[in-house]
Order: sequence, then structure tokens, then C-alpha cells
Amino acid sequence: MFRGRGGMVEVRDELVKYSRRMVQDRLAFGTTGNLSVRDNDLLWITPSGIPFDEVDANNIVGVEIVSGKIVESPARPSSELPLHLAFYRNQPDIGAIVHTHSEYATIFAALGEPIVPVHYQMSLSVYEVNCAPYATYGTDQLAQNALKTMGSHDRAVLLANHGLVTVGSSLTAAYQTALDVEWTARLFYRARSIGNPRVLSPEEITAVRDQFRHYGQHPND
Repeated sequence: MFRGRGGMVEVRDELVKYSRRMVQDRLAFGTTGNLSVRDNDLLWITPSGIPFDEVDANNIVGVEIVSGKIVESPARPSSELPLHLAFYRNQPDIGAIVHTHSEYATIFAALGEPIVPVHYQMSLSVYEVNCAPYATYGTDQLAQNALKTMGSHDRAVLLANHGLVTVGSSLTAAYQTALDVEWTARLFYRARSIGNPRVLSPEEITAVRDQFRHYGQHPND
């Protein structure tokens, strides 16, 4: 079972930090999208209807994962709470969830098409991002469609005519995957406007992942 990283204050502050980044990195606009972090038996989630650049620690909402009961906050949780609860309840390795309406990922969600690995950057966390069938936002059906389509090994899924969901062991990891998917979606979109981009094979992606283990300042290299 995943364990929290240091308590309520730190988790709330982290969510506020990444709420600001959602706007800065153009992964969200207005009140679209949401973020959450698992903290032992609770999840902390961004509020409903408050723009990301106005989110503060006082309106981050605490929710019991098993019961879905709100335990602390004067604010209402994001309308996508059912989606976050479904992932945390069914995949105990998930520590954080990022849901965006970023432009290029959402283009492929509108097309109902997967985002494929035309560059190795995205594949460091996910090979291909498949698209879940459409369901109304905020519903249990949407949550189940996303959970089933992503499966237990992938880290990202598109929501048809809606947006992108990424997960990770931490908010940093889930957020980086959202950035990587959006960057790859933009590259894929532009490459398709010129011709037929080459897609990397699973074997080529495996080789990249093996190579990446030696990337950077690893002390044992």
C-alpha cells in the first residue's frame, strides 16, 4: 500500500505548486482539469470551479478513499472525484493523478485516436496512450472506462472528446508524464500534417529504456 510523503501541509502545498504549473505549462485553462495525491487512506484533490492560479492550501479537499467521505475542507472537491477514487481504490501503487485538457492531447481525444511513440521521450513512462470510450464527465462510467482502458501497467489514458489522465508514484512523476504526452502529441500532430511519421517498435522502446538507466549523474556509472 502506498504511504504518504510527510503529512497534510506538505501534500496541500505540493498540490498548490503544481496547480500553478498547470497554468504556466499550458496543460489547463480556467477551471479545467484536476490534480490529486494519495496520503495513506486519504486523497487530497483540487477544488471544483476554482481557477488553478487561485487554488490555495485552504481549498484543497481531503477525501477518504474507501468511503468517499469528505473529511476536511470548506470547498467542494473536483467534479472528477469518482475518477480519482476509482484509480486509487483499484491500483494501490498509484500515488498521484493528473487530469489535463492540454491542447494536443485533447485533439487526439477528440479524434478518438491513440498517441503513439513517434519519439522516445514519451516512452520513458508509457509506450502508447489509448483512448477510453466517451462518457459524461464526473460520472462513474467515465471512471470505469478510463480504468479499464489504461489497465494496470500503463501510466496514461485519453478520455474521448475530453482530455488526458496520467498517474504515477508521485505527483512529480504523474506531472512529467503529462508533459511528455502533450509534447509527443504536438510532435505527432505536426508530423502527420507533412506525412506519415515512423512509429518506434516495442523493441526499440525497450532499448531506449535500458539506455536511460545509465543517463545522467548515476553514481555507479
